[in-house]
Amino acid sequence: MLEAALRAGADAVRINFSHGDSAQHVRYLKLVRAAAAKLGRPCAVLADLMGPKIRVDRATYILEPGKLVSLTKGRGVPENNVIGLTHAGWFDNAKSGQRILLDDGKLELEFLGTLKNGNGRAKVVRGGTLKPGKSLNVPGVDLGLPMPTAKDRIDLKVIQKAGFDWIAASFVSSAEDVRKLRAFCDRIHLTVPIISKIENAAAVEKLEEIVEASDGVMVARGDLGVEVELERIPTLQRNVIHAARAAGKVTIVATQMLETMMENPLPTRAEVTDVSTAALSRVDSLMLSGETAAGKYPVETIAMMARIIRMAEKNLEEDIVSVPHSDAMALMCEAGLYLSLIAGARALITISTRGSTPRYLSSYRGNIPIVVACTNEAIYHRSTLYYSMNPMRIEPVRETETVFRKIEKGLRNWKLVNRGDVLVFVFGYPIHGKHRTNTIRRWDVE
Repeated sequence: MLEAALRAGADAVRINFSHGDSAQHVRYLKLVRAAAAKLGRPCAVLADLMGPKIRVDRATYILEPGKLVSLTKGRGVPENNVIGLTHAGWFDNAKSGQRILLDDGKLELEFLGTLKNGNGRAKVVRGGTLKPGKSLNVPGVDLGLPMPTAKDRIDLKVIQKAGFDWIAASFVSSAEDVRKLRAFCDRIHLTVPIISKIENAAAVEKLEEIVEASDGVMVARGDLGVEVELERIPTLQRNVIHAARAAGKVTIVATQMLETMMENPLPTRAEVTDVSTAALSRVDSLMLSGETAAGKYPVETIAMMARIIRMAEKNLEEDIVSVPHSDAMALMCEAGLYLSLIAGARALITISTRGSTPRYLSSYRGNIPIVVACTNEAIYHRSTLYYSMNPMRIEPVRETETVFRKIEKGLRNWKLVNRGDVLVFVFGYPIHGKHRTNTIRRWDVE
């Protein structure tokens, strides 16, 4: 199934650390690596931390409107209407009448206060079946959880040892949250870029500072749609994309993109338009969640999304998007993109050892295939998340001409170039040294 997903167009896989255990997460990582290796292609694997989020225990609850329920930390008692939660430290911070939203807002309780035994008391407003492990949101209330949480710290050590490519930080509320997470990663020698998920009202208020502190952001529309009014989501999505692109940071749009394909083989017209609109905004990646995690048509959903994206990209107008980078390497990348445009190049090639060049190149959203030739396995996989990036694995070679010819041969095998095509290379010279990108060269395919 993973091989079929990759063939259908998947470039990255998210492993959700809110479910399962460490052994399962590592097993999934190995399965993805094996599938990608079998197909001879890269695939980024993103570890999605649970973060300061509350979930229901592993029981199932039938919630009837108007009935009273108790909330407790740990294991619940369904037959006594006692709902078990992973965290209960927010009871004292919530006022009577506070809305409690369950399962992405499908169910709703009204908080009534705290009982003498320390449990919370609530009334069911919008009932239904509450399934195991579903989310609980208390909009606007301090949950009293640290960043990173105790669970996140354990998971980050697993991530460091296993070799994930990206980290998604859930329920970030400020730049300080990101800094604390990065400081912990530094202590355990985990050097993986951080994607901050924008999914609560506090993050919306501090968007600019969060973008600045992060390596990228994700518009996580599921929980965000619970925390703020639904009619605000399109505008907030646009604001997040604009802020991230202006800063040259990675952007991802996620949640309910092709939701009806969980049960049906075709999406709605509105969903197709949603995916196309995000693609036309030139985000780095679009993410499927329930459609591929639990849907009936995971491979068909991926193939559909890929087709919509390709069609949208045929209608892109700007060739290069302006980004106010001041770093000399970034300016070299921008110059390489303009030369590619002027020369009518078939592709722009960069040779990367530390990953900065592909990150800069993708931020300009050049309307041209970018090939990143990687000697570093981590950069090879990580780069699939970047806009218009095609990673190629190469062995270290000291001579520039030899490297170029090896890359040209690889591009011929990909059927990306033919005799007479023009390529543009952006790289550090001498090529075998630890030099930052400092050279642009035109190359004619013979």
